[in-house]
Amino acid sequence: MGITMAISVVAFILLAATIQRIAGLGFGMILAPFLVVLIGAHEGVMLVNFLSIIAPILVLPRIWDDIEWRKVLWLGIPAVLIMPAAAWISVVSPPGPLYVVVAGLVLFGLLTSMLLSRISAAVDGDGRAAQIITGIGSGVGTVLGGVGGPAITIYAVLSRWPIMRMVATLQPLWILISAFSFGIKWAFDDGQMPDMPWWAWVGSVVSIVLGIWVGEWVQRRVDDSTVRRFVVFLAILGSLLAMGTGIRLLL
Repeated sequence: MGITMAISVVAFILLAATIQRIAGLGFGMILAPFLVVLIGAHEGVMLVNFLSIIAPILVLPRIWDDIEWRKVLWLGIPAVLIMPAAAWISVVSPPGPLYVVVAGLVLFGLLTSMLLSRISAAVDGDGRAAQIITGIGSGVGTVLGGVGGPAITIYAVLSRWPIMRMVATLQPLWILISAFSFGIKWAFDDGQMPDMPWWAWVGSVVSIVLGIWVGEWVQRRVDDSTVRRFVVFLAILGSLLAMGTGIRLLL
């Protein structure tokens, strides 16, 4: 990997970590499409899974008291159980379809969430069926595209999940899902982490720490509606880039 590309990866990680701290979610949704375009589908998703373990660990102590542990289990266990099958598909698939999957997952989650937020339909937030289906969708999305957020976003919108409890509960959930996804794909494929220089690995971790600090500073000075629009813009842009790359590879 060249110096310019490595710097670009570190910069996108800083941006995603900052937005994660401001908005409470979106690390994988923002980061995955850009990394898939920059360094490839398999390596990009593996790196997102790895970094998605670190980011919530750093946030966890700040939101511990608001975590709903029952939801962590009922969302996390189905996600973990479906991951071996999804990992096998990810390993044997050519990169073109995975580019399209990453883009499709993010776009579907964004567009569906925006549509559902305008209707009055709701589901029982404590219903086990909804939680199991959401967990399965998040597990598959995390393994195939590094984005487990779209399924969770739909569940959160339909269940009217209070934002502070949602943000807190998602942190241990992301740790569980991302760690298991990273481990099982490593075992299936003997690892496909990107070949970055050592300083880029250090820079990635530093970017997450710095992004959390910057995000806290920005959060106190920017209104929520501006942040949401910015997140949606970046995710759509990254998804379209990944979709275009996947289509070119398939032709």
